[in-house]
Amino acid sequence: MQHLHTKARNTLVACISSFFVFVPAVSAEANFQTTCNQKADQAFNEGLNLIHNMMYIQAEEAFNMAAAADPACAMAQWGIAMSNFHPLWPGTPSEAETERGSAAAEKLASMSTESALEQAMMDAAAAFYAPNQEGYRAQLTSWAETQIAAADQHSDDVDAAAFASLARLATAPRGSDGIKVKSRVGDTLDELHQKVPEHPGVIHYAIHAYDNPPLKDRGRPYAKIYDKTAPSAPHALHMPAHIFTRTGEWEKSIDLNGRSAEAALEQSKDVVQSHYAHAIDYMVYGHLQLGDVDEAERLVGEMLAIQNHQVSFGSAYALAAAPVRLPLEQEQWEIAAALSEEMHPVIPWEKFPQTVAMRVFAIGIGAARSGDVNNAQSAVAELKSLHATMEDRGQGYWAQLTEAQILTVEAWIELANGDAEIAVAKQTAAADLEDKIGKSPVTPGHVLPARELLGDMLMVLGKPDEAAVAYQATLDLSPNRARSLAALQ
Repeated sequence: MQHLHTKARNTLVACISSFFVFVPAVSAEANFQTTCNQKADQAFNEGLNLIHNMMYIQAEEAFNMAAAADPACAMAQWGIAMSNFHPLWPGTPSEAETERGSAAAEKLASMSTESALEQAMMDAAAAFYAPNQEGYRAQLTSWAETQIAAADQHSDDVDAAAFASLARLATAPRGSDGIKVKSRVGDTLDELHQKVPEHPGVIHYAIHAYDNPPLKDRGRPYAKIYDKTAPSAPHALHMPAHIFTRTGEWEKSIDLNGRSAEAALEQSKDVVQSHYAHAIDYMVYGHLQLGDVDEAERLVGEMLAIQNHQVSFGSAYALAAAPVRLPLEQEQWEIAAALSEEMHPVIPWEKFPQTVAMRVFAIGIGAARSGDVNNAQSAVAELKSLHATMEDRGQGYWAQLTEAQILTVEAWIELANGDAEIAVAKQTAAADLEDKIGKSPVTPGHVLPARELLGDMLMVLGKPDEAAVAYQATLDLSPNRARSLAALQ
């Protein structure tokens, strides 16, 4: 990873003009026997393995190759349709993705196959693009229900079962009910893994199932092998870090994300894939937990210097989160308060209000904790405006997270104004809300956990025993977090 900065500069200097490099087949493969001709079948299975590894852009290229090799290959159109929505990723498909996916679904409607399994899979993909559905969540539910039915009808097919597991994860509720669903999905994937131990989708989706505090230890066996199963896929190199972040094993997370970031740079041309920025955010978080501030700052600087990031939620999140982690994790409140509201120019930030909220939150908490109440209040007003936008767009999870950020900044304003009782009540409410909704897989951790901030507040108020409870609760959810560990020493 020591040469990642050189690779990043080379990427910028080269100004490469073509699109994405096609990723070769992974080491361990799914193998779905289609009714297409041999050349199309081979390309299809390239795409199938890539889509199981959530390398959607490259997967679509492979499915297009299959369609070119056999225009009557219905499963090629299935693959194109499937490549243009991303069930577990935050955000919705872009206009271009929706257009390409819908076009494939329209072609599917006019195609037929002699295979009942193929037809069931085709029906599931088409269900996502069915007309008159109100919103992305309804589309996901439609696909999920049809995909689960396909797996039930063809219980001997591993790929149908793997996609059904993905469907259950994508539609699982949040909170304790969601953990129950994920545990049951994990049981299914564990059984499949015994039958097909190198299937990339089974391993990948199991990591997602176990990417939460109660189930994290069940994810360890998968985290240890996934990078070997798909050694050239940036997302597969990154995914084990979800488990190692949950367990606080920072060196392992940093190593995997370093490899992921390098692979993403090597496989990017016209734009730098969002897998790169996503991996960098995880690396920055890990280095900060280890106290490697200089390395974290270097990585953020290199990421911000790149001017051709892929426009996506993943890129937007990392480009917003990583820079504010630097002052917040170091308790540099005045520096946080002085952050510019100008953000990376490649991202149309109005499309991603939940990412802008992190920057405003950092300014607000920095201002409140450095005594600048007026600016803190201005930040609260801006957060409330962003919250309203998220509510209007149906971004419920992110709206709730922003609500917790608002409560947090308000809490420290109350403390600055001398009302300790209201301050603690607001910060406790923020912590309870944040803990209830959990962290999104897009992030290695909240930019500053509300429960940890409650510990800080209680320490300021001279209540070390109560603060210790808050810090320990933070560590129970996020083991080996540096600030909470230091506070307990």
